[in-house]
Amino acid sequence: MPDRPYQNYRMYSASLDAMMREVLHTLGDIDFAVEVELENVEASARDPKLREHIKSKIKAAHGERRQPYVDLLETLRRQQHRQSFAA
Repeated sequence: MPDRPYQNYRMYSASLDAMMREVLHTLGDIDFAVEVELENVEASARDPKLREHIKSKIKAAHGERRQPYVDLLETLRRQQHRQSFAA
C-alpha cells in the first residue's frame, strides 16, 4: 500500500464512485492484514503482557496506516455530496 494515498487517487483519473470503491477496498485490505497479524501474535506470544504490548503496537500502527485513507474517503464523500447538489 502506498504511504501517500492522495497521490494515487487523482480526481480526474476515474469516476468518484470508482475511486471510493477503490479506497474502501484498500481499507478492507489494511483491516484484514491487521486481523491476521493480531491472530498470529495471539497464537505465538506466550507471555500475556508481551502479547498485549505487541497487539497494542500493531493496533496503533494500523490506525496510523488507515487514517489517510479514511481522510481521503471523507474528502471524496464531500465532493460527491457537492456534485449531487450541483446537478
